[in-house]
Amino acid sequence: MKSLIMFLNELEDPRDKRGLRHELTNIIVMCIYAILCGCSDCESISYFLELRKEYFINLLKLDERYGVPSADTLLRVFAIIDAKKFMEIFANWIKEVINQKADINGQKAIAIDGKAVRAATDKINGGNIPYVVSAYLTDIGVSIGQVKVNEKSNEITAIPELLDLIDITGCIVTIDAIGTQTKIINKIISKRGNYCLPLKTNQRQAYSDVEEYFKYVENTKLEKSKLEYNKVIEKGHGRYERRETYVIKNIDKIDSLEKFKGVQTIIKTVNYREIKGEESKQEKYYISNVKLSAEEFGKITRKHWQIENNLHWVLDVYFKEDLSTAKKSNAIHNLSLLRKICYNLIKLDDSVKRKEINKRMMYYNSDLDNLKRLIFEIYPNTNQF
Repeated sequence: MKSLIMFLNELEDPRDKRGLRHELTNIIVMCIYAILCGCSDCESISYFLELRKEYFINLLKLDERYGVPSADTLLRVFAIIDAKKFMEIFANWIKEVINQKADINGQKAIAIDGKAVRAATDKINGGNIPYVVSAYLTDIGVSIGQVKVNEKSNEITAIPELLDLIDITGCIVTIDAIGTQTKIINKIISKRGNYCLPLKTNQRQAYSDVEEYFKYVENTKLEKSKLEYNKVIEKGHGRYERRETYVIKNIDKIDSLEKFKGVQTIIKTVNYREIKGEESKQEKYYISNVKLSAEEFGKITRKHWQIENNLHWVLDVYFKEDLSTAKKSNAIHNLSLLRKICYNLIKLDDSVKRKEINKRMMYYNSDLDNLKRLIFEIYPNTNQF
């Protein structure tokens, strides 16, 4: 397996070679160090690098005359890096990492979801808020890819682009209701993946038919035997939650589902919650092209929210992505991808897995050599899983 630095060396530098003061790979490496030590933008990254200048001069054999790059240099570089090529390198790196963890039990699930970078709103061009659509491998808890939503487009057109960039072979793709589109389903199937997608009013007829069919099966004695069921109860700290999953695999009677390629199963989830005496109930319906147990579907639908509760939350709270104002050319995409590299490294680092995220970053900052092996050595190796 190659180290991260070996993958980064494959990224082409778009700058004029004359007069270059810092190699592209060195710039990216320094930024990874800075972000994992708590820096959130080019200004703070540049200041951090200046404070640790001697360390990086020795580590990367930098020219002492030029020291470390300025904030303007960093922003200019990330604005012109080929975002698609950077994404391809990222995807190849994390794919090799994932292959080291070949002993994943059960179905691998990939959650896809969009996230706004609100501080980068373009107030001149109608207040456009940039969106990045990301893919997250829930079983390991790592980011595996992203695409930026074009200004004149939306998530529906961006999701197929993302699916083209990542390997979903044999995985179950989960998306929120915006992804329950025939074009997206066809793309998943063509990429040899599977899906478990929610039905809402954006697919009104299918939603209504599935809802009615569940009621029919649940209330018909002869049909009820077709219903598979699983229940999970969680209690603690004044909170009670009961999650129920119902599965029907005989769906020949539901004509409105024929437009969804390969659909074989319909799923209903019911979540009951009681928190400090307040009760709530939420029902959802899903379609899938695989036949799994109610227990397995319950886990898959539950795991989808990891992309929001884990990845997006960490990016905003600890990496301050929602406060990023960079919006020149490819800067939004490239800096977002750089944060995901950092996110993956921090999640895969076995030496800090028992520490909270903020303490992991403090640990890295206390001795920069704690980060050296993550970037320059072959990592992670099979012994760390």
